[in-house]
Amino acid sequence: MSLTHDQILQLAPDEASKKAGQQLANSAKWVEKYSHEKALWGDCQGSGSKPYKTIIDLQNLAFKCSCPSRKFPCKHGLGLLLLFASQEKTFSKQEALAEHVAEWISKRDAKAENKDQKKEEKPIDEKAQQKRIEAREKKVDAGIDELRIWLKDVVRTGIMQVPQNPYQFNHNITTRMVDAQAGGLAAQLRKMNQINFFEEGWQIQLSRQLASVYFLTEAYQNKSHLDELWQKELNTLIGWPTSKETVLEQTPVTDHWLIASKTYQEEANITTEKIWLYGYEHQQFALLLNFYAGNQLPQHIYNTGNTLHADLCFYPGVRPVRAIIRQQHALQPGFADLIGVSSLQTVLEQIAGQLATQPFLADIPFILSAMKIIFENGSWYLQDWDRSVFSLSNTEDNCWDLLAISKGEPFSCFVLYEYKQLHIHSVWQHQNFYFIQ
Repeated sequence: MSLTHDQILQLAPDEASKKAGQQLANSAKWVEKYSHEKALWGDCQGSGSKPYKTIIDLQNLAFKCSCPSRKFPCKHGLGLLLLFASQEKTFSKQEALAEHVAEWISKRDAKAENKDQKKEEKPIDEKAQQKRIEAREKKVDAGIDELRIWLKDVVRTGIMQVPQNPYQFNHNITTRMVDAQAGGLAAQLRKMNQINFFEEGWQIQLSRQLASVYFLTEAYQNKSHLDELWQKELNTLIGWPTSKETVLEQTPVTDHWLIASKTYQEEANITTEKIWLYGYEHQQFALLLNFYAGNQLPQHIYNTGNTLHADLCFYPGVRPVRAIIRQQHALQPGFADLIGVSSLQTVLEQIAGQLATQPFLADIPFILSAMKIIFENGSWYLQDWDRSVFSLSNTEDNCWDLLAISKGEPFSCFVLYEYKQLHIHSVWQHQNFYFIQ
């Protein structure tokens, strides 16, 4: 694996770790340092009598260090990887892994296998499971009944008073959806709080979201008339969980996946990680969605602009996008150029087609090519080759950065569509990849 200096720094958990890692990217700090196609390892002399032993699994980009730091990766792991990126020749190349390195990597592999075996062997109490399902159905149904009454009350009394208290008008009903174990509906209600009520047209956005939630509850209450895929889709949208075992039973899709975007959102001590992938061979999007509580560390260390060779299993649904990694084969630095949609008119047609199939889609991903970013009449737009434009939801700072990066020339990009606007997450131009924070 060959990562650039900037890509390695993206792995740092904070600014302090970046600085400390760069200071340790110095041969004088390391008593020993070795390289193998599967791993790096070395001993870094710290303040104690014994050096810290650091190991990096290059196949899956995992770190291990004997230092007491609770950060992941620690400064020693970052320093060793930065040093290898800049001074690979200073490492002693080994034909075989050191004993402690081979033991750690084999334990990681065995742990993953044992975890899968235990899940397969664990017996399922079908009667108890059915009781839990029935109890949850009653909770969800009762919650939906209350939500529908609340929605009708809001429409009847009017929405003009909402901007006076935008964070409280739906607080009680959102909490009620959480209690009713309808987390998907709670998330839909929270999105209403993100509307800019000082911007012209907020009434349309709020009315649209209220109608969408009501439409979703109507569909859920009549799901028995729909096919199996739509029933699963509606259950997921309402907030019913799909077990990992069920997902892994799906036929995997093996591909080389571009890591196009990675974002984090924090709410109520829960961090949501979204990693968008695009398969080169199947030309298919995939979303890895992970949740972390408190100070829990991310499952994977993936840098945008790199390529993941893996088998993915998709959650069942009408338009399956969310996926789980069944097996990771390799994490490769760099990316291959992609030719995406070059006409914004085609983008509009595809959006209409996808919403006609699944009207509850939140984010619709696209790979676009030959695009420019322009500033007109106080607003930012994406412009294609025939001068058609599409409004952008990126911040003004983002847009100025994009203009500086592209220098007004055409570029390719990964974007998400949501409610009449596109949001640029990453761009690539002249073999350079840029993730837009």
